Amino acid sequence: MGYQIYVPSDIRRVEHLQGILIIMKSIVRIMLLTAFATAAIAGGALAGDSKWGAFAVDSSHKSKEPYYGVGGGDTEKEASDYAMKFCNEEGGKDCTLAMTYEQCGALASDGKSIGWGKAPTKKKAEEQSIQGCDGDSCKIVASDCN
Repeated sequence: MGYQIYVPSDIRRVEHLQGILIIMKSIVRIMLLTAFATAAIAGGALAGDSKWGAFAVDSSHKSKEPYYGVGGGDTEKEASDYAMKFCNEEGGKDCTLAMTYEQCGALASDGKSIGWGKAPTKKKAEEQSIQGCDGDSCKIVASDCN
């Protein structure tokens, strides 16, 4: 003969509610993780939309590579100011702003001439900078994308 264990219905109800609570906690965790991930992705995209870059150069000395500065910022002015600051910090005495860009920028030089370019991709910006540089032996000195 088998034995039956009697479990009051209140205990079964409590176990059932505990199971539902565990499931609800899991759903809330997933929703929070999804919300944080979405906010992080959207925040990064919005920050990238307003980001600027700039190149400043000093080609007054004739060496293999000109003094230059690459700056970035939330505004065109901020990026330009940083580029000029970094060019001067590198040793440039006659730094001038070469260009600003919102996507990608590149700087090429052979020590005698300088070319720069800006484009949606790094590769295109580098191609433009090589084309803009008059020398036969121009090489990419710096390139950057926001």
